[in-house]
Amino acid sequence: MSETHRLQTRVTVERCDDPIAWNRFVTEHRGTPYALWGWGDASEQYGHDRHYLVAREGGRNKAGADGEIAGVLPLVHIRSRLFGSKLVSPPYAERGSILTRSGADPAVRDALLDRTRELADALDVEFVSLRGADLGTRPEFDHERRFVTFHIPLDGGSDAVWSRMDDSRQRGIRQAQDAEIEYDVADSLSDLREFYCLNLETMRGHGTPPHSFAFYRTIWDCFFERGHLQLRLIRKDGDVINGLLDFCLGDTVYQWGVVSDYEHRSLNGGGLLHWKSMEWAADHGYRTYELGRTREGTGVYMFKKRFGGRKVWYDDYHYFPNGRAELPDPDDDRYDRLKTVWKRLPLSVTSTVGPTLRKQISL
Repeated sequence: MSETHRLQTRVTVERCDDPIAWNRFVTEHRGTPYALWGWGDASEQYGHDRHYLVAREGGRNKAGADGEIAGVLPLVHIRSRLFGSKLVSPPYAERGSILTRSGADPAVRDALLDRTRELADALDVEFVSLRGADLGTRPEFDHERRFVTFHIPLDGGSDAVWSRMDDSRQRGIRQAQDAEIEYDVADSLSDLREFYCLNLETMRGHGTPPHSFAFYRTIWDCFFERGHLQLRLIRKDGDVINGLLDFCLGDTVYQWGVVSDYEHRSLNGGGLLHWKSMEWAADHGYRTYELGRTREGTGVYMFKKRFGGRKVWYDDYHYFPNGRAELPDPDDDRYDRLKTVWKRLPLSVTSTVGPTLRKQISL
């Protein structure tokens, strides 16, 4: 442990180097998968620096033993010549930020935020981005709501989930069930590789740089064997045409990655995969299925809305050490021309150059 910061309230904040204690706290206190140590491992393989902070109430006792962990904040420092320097919690996902134990003194949260500001000032970043958690009123941090998700309630089992779904969504799923396609639950690196190959095509179709396979491999190694990752596929004539990657922790399943073959969109394989994920989650005792990040009013928003969930805004907080800086926004009109060019590039180019760009983009 290092980088100690003390307050008069006897809260100590320090950098964590104990993944077991970290994961235990995140798991026991309703944290998200993106707050687990493995997400930092995936970020580190891009060359980013991890600053995982723990807050302890009472500091160390007379025997020198650590006090009880009362809160954590996983931060990753991303440095980019193209996109600037920033501290993000979490990078490449939408829900992380501060996690405190139930009943923790508000000083725990304040100490973590104060240490974050000190770290941001020392690293001279352009901004800090804390995503997906309500931090209350904190004048040094700007509060924004840019993205939404949908929470699908899973109480009552899969039959109840189905009954709450829009009629048009049910028809599309039935159509997919009658089509000549095969549903598969991935259990091997070979399956992950097939998913990744389709991901490369999907990202190029969106005009977006893809993650590296090493990023996905690290996620697989850190999450799959521990039961925190589910990967579902739709095949046609043996080829993967749809894929959906979920993370599972506590009572919630979090949708993170969706890929599809545009030429087979009429088969509604994506809708079937969404349903299979919700069905599995409901029948395995989870309480909520979170549908991932989207913009209000977009086509993806309307697709997700028809699954019968409740709209939930993501609360994001930003700190700007040197004055207001521009936040990354993939929907900015200035990127339209670049997206058009990217879509026309050969897959061999986008798959090689893309990860070098993607690792610098914190979204």
